[in-house]
Amino acid sequence: MGNILCSRGPERGMLGANTFKAILELDLRQERIRDALRRDFLNTGSPPLLGPLTARQQERMMELMRASLCHCDRIADMATTGRRDGSSEACSKVRTAQIEYMGSLSTEELAALFYTVDTAGFGFIQARKYEAEDPLVWEKITVFEECLLRHGSWFLWAHIQGGQASHATQLISAGMKELTDWETGKDGMLPGLRMSLVDAYRHRIEEDANDVALEASLRDRVRSLVMAPPST
Repeated sequence: MGNILCSRGPERGMLGANTFKAILELDLRQERIRDALRRDFLNTGSPPLLGPLTARQQERMMELMRASLCHCDRIADMATTGRRDGSSEACSKVRTAQIEYMGSLSTEELAALFYTVDTAGFGFIQARKYEAEDPLVWEKITVFEECLLRHGSWFLWAHIQGGQASHATQLISAGMKELTDWETGKDGMLPGLRMSLVDAYRHRIEEDANDVALEASLRDRVRSLVMAPPST
């Protein structure tokens, strides 16, 4: 394990690898992930694309999401390697490593991560009560999901809990500006993590899969993971 981000405050300082503070941080993350999964935000009782789940299926869904949020934390922690330098070259190397990490996941892990991030985006829109007619609704979903991948489970917990929500909101605002810069072709923009996650899953199932096929594959794969009969 390398250096990790601290989530005891919005400044997200860096903690040295294998230190007592790092161990406490990992315990805190697990506690906050459990808290987030108990909330209605992620709707583990009747999640998108799957519908109502039995108690046993809900346990499986929560375990899949817990593991996926841990992957988000691992992706976020990779940013510590570029913090001291801060150059565009260092940031580019970090983003490349983050994308490669997602590509190294198994198909099941990749599907679960994609589904968890997608479900969090749906929860964000539901909680904020955005109207479908909002011209920026899909951009807001994309940015929220990008923030979850970039900042890890702390971001989700902060948004749900509200204690550090103002900082989480600032990150979303900054993400909206970054998305606009990317859409308008501004130089030096790095590939988005959310876009890279979708591309990695699309590549894994079928290079030219359209959005309908992508959603169907994601639904079927997650359903098989959650609703498979118990092994005997």
